[in-house]
Order: sequence, then structure tokens, then C-alpha cells
Amino acid sequence: MSGAVVWMTGRPASGKSTLARRVRQRLLAAGRPCLLLDGDEVRAALVPAAGYAPAERDAFYATLARLAALCAGQGLVALVAATAHRRVYRRAARDLAPRFVEVYLDVPAEACRSRDPKGLYARAAAGEAPDLPGAGVSYEVPEAPEVVASGGEDEEAVEAILRRLDAPA
Repeated sequence: MSGAVVWMTGRPASGKSTLARRVRQRLLAAGRPCLLLDGDEVRAALVPAAGYAPAERDAFYATLARLAALCAGQGLVALVAATAHRRVYRRAARDLAPRFVEVYLDVPAEACRSRDPKGLYARAAAGEAPDLPGAGVSYEVPEAPEVVASGGEDEEAVEAILRRLDAPA
């Protein structure tokens, strides 16, 4: 079994972490070595802390891409749940990975705003999070993702991801 990076991208509150956890459960049940690199959890683990200014985001996504590629290079499936709002971030991650699957959570901005489980959109509306992708900063939709999901509970997307991972490299 070869390693791979599966990058879940989409606006904040689109269900990236939920979908990644579902894929992880299925991989573990099949005995496939994997790990979940949730953007929020990785941010919390980094010292010094990763900020949200443009240069800090650039550094964070470069670090996350390298970490995922390192894990994939050792035979793991690295499931990355991180907005990565710029195509250049995801392109760099693809270039580093031995195998890469981009998964776009195609959830309308209004649906993400109405879910807002972390209060990010409310903070952006109050001027407290001006750099939120999909609110104060644009989110660049992937041009040709391998899988498109309608949200975190999309079972067809889970199956499509698993098929991609089982296909010859």
C-alpha cells in the first residue's frame, strides 16, 4: 500500500473535518495506516503559534503540506482537513506528495455561514476576523478536484475517496 495525501478543502464550516473523520474510520477498519491532520489541531500544536496574516498563512500551509508529504512518504494516508483557501497552497501540497487527492467540499457560502459551529462568520461580521476565507478573504474554488463532496456527511464522496486510494498510482 502506498502513501497518499487526501486534502479536504472548502470554506470554513463546510464539513472538512467531519468528512476526514469518516474516511479515517473506514481506512482504519480496513487496516490501512492513516492519520488525520486537522488544520485547527495542527495550528494549536505548532510553536510558535501560526497566525492568520497572509505571510503566516503561507508558512502554515507550507508546513502542513510538508508534514502531510512526509507522512505519505512513509506509507500513511495523510488526511488533511484544512481550508487552504488559495490554489497555490494546494498545488504546492500536490507537488510534494507521492500521491495526492484533492477533495472539494462544495457547500454554499450561505450554508457555511448559517452553520458556523465555531462562530467564525459571526466574528468576521463583527470585524474581529477580517481575514476569514469566504468572508473577508476570497476562497479560490479548486479547478479540477479529484472528488467533490456536498458536505461532511456525503457517503458517496467517502466511497469515491476510497476508490481513488485503491486505484493504481
